[in-house]
Amino acid sequence: MEHECDTLPQWLTGSPQGEAGHASAANPRAASAQPAYPAGARHAANSAHAAEASKTSVRAANGATRSGFLTLFTEEEIGTPSPAARRAAPLISPLGRFGSAQDRMEFVRQRIRQLGFDSFSYTATRTSSHHKTMFVLTSYESQAWLARYFRERYFELDPRVTLASPTGMPFLWNTADLRADLPRAQLRSERLGALIDMLEATGRKSGILTQMPLPEPELSASLCFNSEIGNPRWMTESIVAETLMFAHTIHEFILMHAKSVIGIAPTQQQRVALSKLQHAVLKAVVQGQRDKEIAYFLGLSPHNVDYHLRRLRQLFNVRNRVQLINVAQAYLS
Repeated sequence: MEHECDTLPQWLTGSPQGEAGHASAANPRAASAQPAYPAGARHAANSAHAAEASKTSVRAANGATRSGFLTLFTEEEIGTPSPAARRAAPLISPLGRFGSAQDRMEFVRQRIRQLGFDSFSYTATRTSSHHKTMFVLTSYESQAWLARYFRERYFELDPRVTLASPTGMPFLWNTADLRADLPRAQLRSERLGALIDMLEATGRKSGILTQMPLPEPELSASLCFNSEIGNPRWMTESIVAETLMFAHTIHEFILMHAKSVIGIAPTQQQRVALSKLQHAVLKAVVQGQRDKEIAYFLGLSPHNVDYHLRRLRQLFNVRNRVQLINVAQAYLS
């Protein structure tokens, strides 16, 4: 893949026993001392930081190895929908009315706090028989949490995800119940126990997770709201209902305006007519060739390659190379 796809963002790399790991072990509130969404904050690795989730494979039960592909995206990368796109969006979504991504983020942060939660994550997962691809919205989670969660590959066994219904029904969880339901298998219990310890140490002691469908059979979305309150009784029926409605609002907005960042080819692509040369350039990009390699193999100048890539981004309505790769994979298939 393109170089930017081959390395994790710097804040997502490093030793699992690094500073963030020691801090969370020594002080239960240390990892959450850094706000999940400080005002005006941007990630250290900005714009289209796609990455293989780990170059180090983990051994599966059958002795094989597997690796994932992780794409991290922010609200800034979604950007602000055009006036025409906002007019075409369903009226039930309030997120399209904001004139900037920053205003939209402030609204989402405020609503998360009003509901009683401290952080929120949105993850779209594409699962096939041989590969898992994950697209994670990072604007409302702490970098320390995300770094350790993916570095330790806890997403492979997170009970909040595995126990949630795929039908969109909310799953109410708390760490006390998760710990009580640990399986007997020793190795899995140790890993699950470590995940639950990390949840508690970082102020994620209860919450609501809901899974929602996406318009491709291999894709699903998980929306998880986290709270530092350990007693789950605070999540009343009204809070659950309001949270579920807000989750639908976020999911709808991403589905309407951010298909490219979660690897879904927009419907208008069915009408995109590519020349043979454009098709060849697009295929080369998906195969991971760099601009100079594309120019060499197709007999083009670097200037012509750059022109065709800019034209392809316009045709597919994407903002950068990583998003072009995401949607081109669906288009070419």
